[in-house]
Amino acid sequence: MNLPRWPRPAGSRKKSLGARQDGTPRGPVTHGFFKGCDGTRLFYSTEGTGRPLVFCYGLVCSSLHWTYQIERFQRDHQTIWFDYRGHQNSDMPEDPSSLTIDHIARDLKILFDELGLKDAVLLGHSMGVNVVLEFYRQNPDRVHAMVLANGTPKPPLETLFSSNAVQPAFKLLNQAYQAAPSLVSRLWKLQKGNPLSRFLIRLGGFNPHLTSPEDIALYVDQVAELDPRVLLSLISNYDHYDATPWLHTVKAPTLILSGENDLVIPVTQQELLHQLIPGSQLDVIRHGSHCPQMDLPDLVNLKIETFLREIGYSGTLLAAGGSASLTE
Repeated sequence: MNLPRWPRPAGSRKKSLGARQDGTPRGPVTHGFFKGCDGTRLFYSTEGTGRPLVFCYGLVCSSLHWTYQIERFQRDHQTIWFDYRGHQNSDMPEDPSSLTIDHIARDLKILFDELGLKDAVLLGHSMGVNVVLEFYRQNPDRVHAMVLANGTPKPPLETLFSSNAVQPAFKLLNQAYQAAPSLVSRLWKLQKGNPLSRFLIRLGGFNPHLTSPEDIALYVDQVAELDPRVLLSLISNYDHYDATPWLHTVKAPTLILSGENDLVIPVTQQELLHQLIPGSQLDVIRHGSHCPQMDLPDLVNLKIETFLREIGYSGTLLAAGGSASLTE
């Protein structure tokens, strides 16, 4: 199969300490497509072998946001990621209103079935936290454990950037698109290569002293390539997602990660997740931003590795008793 248009970036920072110490070659890589719950063609990728870890990224993001974790854990796990409808290598759905967390979770269930996964540990970042939570709500028996990074169980625009001022801004953007979609689409694409966009996103979403500028530039360019309807449709749905009424029923072991200096989704929202999910662990990453897994990948990898060891989630299928596998 030809390489996808947007393969998983290797990440521009030097190899992690773990990668320098471990000469283990990169595990086998498989790319493929599957049909989502409404027939939309969706892309997925697997790397490595062993008990599965499924990575879910955030709103208008990509596998770039988990690339340093996938690079580490593909050495002893089967790491899996997929592009949401309308994102990167996946097709735009015929009906843009299907760009919802519910549809993405149902797409993920189909991917589980396609790959023959009985269960897995799911890792979500930002809006990916809500994708993981919704998947758990729909399929609790298929979630071995969860790692929830920098997410919120409540409608995000209420607290985004510690203010509700973003709500009218998105409303105006949506009205502008409805009035002049071609113009908004052209302006949207001007983000690509724009140093001002890179500077603002670097300050707002990352720790500018820690995250690689090259990674941030790639992220901004990837966003510019997306159809703006993806953001407008998903943010509208995302801002109505509220998991607080049922989180007390969660039984899966859960690690909650937070960035100490997250300017996008405040630490208080991860503290709320911790309070609502029974037995969950909360780990605040010092100096971390909204993307601590990119700011301090070695530290975050260690936190995840420790959690997996504590719950007995060995990287080998033999140790798991064959509870999860990849069908040919």
